Parts: sequence; structure tokens; C-alpha cells
Amino acid sequence: MKNQKYKQGYKLYQQGYSLADVGRVLSVTRQSVYCAFKVRKYKMRKKKFLHFVLYDNLKWTINSHGYYRCTTRKQKEQLLQRYKWEKEKSKIPKGWDIHHIDFDKTNNDIENLECLSKAEHTRKYSPHHNQYKNNKTKHLYEETK
Repeated sequence: MKNQKYKQGYKLYQQGYSLADVGRVLSVTRQSVYCAFKVRKYKMRKKKFLHFVLYDNLKWTINSHGYYRCTTRKQKEQLLQRYKWEKEKSKIPKGWDIHHIDFDKTNNDIENLECLSKAEHTRKYSPHHNQYKNNKTKHLYEETK
């Protein structure tokens, strides 16, 4: 029974599922899946080593969107540019973004960051978004003066 269970799990793993995903499907831990695959001599994917930076004694790795995120915190995902802005400049108002001036998401020098409202950020750097061209919704995104 267990062999059949792990054969099914290995098929999922070969389709690209992670060990943790296979564990959730089989209702076991990721470590249990790893040990079961290793005992059965199933071929495992090589571990991908991600580039990382250290800042403020925390480890930051690049996420799927190209931004550095903290990998040593147990709380919700924290992005390096936001963490750095709050540490070196000031608190980020709710609904505001931190923009990379040179468009390089990995360049988190404080001189390369600017804090913008979502409306201003979208208007300046995302002209392809329709909310500023659409007359029905344009008033929702305009800043009041």
C-alpha cells in the first residue's frame, strides 16, 4: 500500500510538484516524502541554489517576480526595498509603493528607491494600464489637490 502511495507521489514529483506539494497530497511531511523517495532510490531533482544578499543580518533571495524577499523571517513575505526604506528613511504609508528608479529590481541602494502612491506609481511607470485612459474610471485614480 505504501509503495503504491509513494509511486503516485513520485509521478507528481516528476510532473514538477515540490516535495512539500507531494507531502500535502499524500498527507505526510515533506521530510517523509524525501526519506521515502531516497529509500526507494527514486531519482531526485538537483537543488537550485538561489542568489542571495545579506542585509541587517537577514538573508534575502530573489522571488519569482525578481524582487529580493526575506527568507529568514517567519512572518509574511517582506520585500527588501520596503524593509530598507522603512529602516533607513521612514514608514511607508498604507497603499504606497517603493519604486526602483533605474528599473533594476535587484538594485536596492537607498538612492535608487522612491516612495510613491499607487496612483502616482501607475501613472508614471505603467502607461499601458487603462485606468488613466478610461474616462469612466479615471476619477478613481486621480489625486486630489
